[in-house]
Amino acid sequence: MRSSDTTGATDASVREMVRKRHRRRRATLVSLVAVFVVVGGALVGVGLVRAGDSGPGEAPSRVPAGAASDKSGLVFSDGPVRVDIYLDYLCPACRDTERSLAPVLTTLRADRDITLVYHPVAFLDDYSDPAGYSTQAASAAACAADQGHFEQYSSVLFDLQPPERGPGLSEAQLVAAGREAGITDDSFATCVDDAPYLPWVTYVSDVAASDDIALTPTVTVNGTRVDVTGSDPGAALAGAVAEAGR
Repeated sequence: MRSSDTTGATDASVREMVRKRHRRRRATLVSLVAVFVVVGGALVGVGLVRAGDSGPGEAPSRVPAGAASDKSGLVFSDGPVRVDIYLDYLCPACRDTERSLAPVLTTLRADRDITLVYHPVAFLDDYSDPAGYSTQAASAAACAADQGHFEQYSSVLFDLQPPERGPGLSEAQLVAAGREAGITDDSFATCVDDAPYLPWVTYVSDVAASDDIALTPTVTVNGTRVDVTGSDPGAALAGAVAEAGR
């Protein structure tokens, strides 16, 4: 699904997937409340509050290297202006935008103008068959972050991006993508296989949804969204960063 498809139908369909994510999580919490009622009445109040809360919940204890202080993204570089990029590895427009923004991001980072934060979300899980590729790919990317190769791995995943409505890359292909990205440590394959970052991907996606991010790619500068759907996304980003830095 391309973010340039800005019709109401496109927006509504992705937002509905985000709402489903929250409904599934709330249903699980409501089920836990029923268990708490049996185990101990003192826990019912807490369970009911959480069941009615549409927020992201508690962050997982295990997060990849380079995670932000709130654990909702991965931080690269350190500068006065914050740039947040929300991407989904099944989103064709994310692939195109990443390629368009790469030269500008390289310059802004070299000049120490920005703090860059990536948020690998899984909004398009229902757009692969079987469902779940967005989460699987983002979890593998988190494993790549542990190896110091998140951005290189992301680039390879976008180069190998499967079509929507079809199968995603297999586990073996995700591991092979790591080798193409320059990852040589055998622990990467183990990480992809064990997938310890699935809860983190869910958390990152839920935080994004709670912040009213429902389409990818979304780019913000100091919290303000930047339109990257035009003919020159790089110029749009550079202009927004320059304005924010004044």
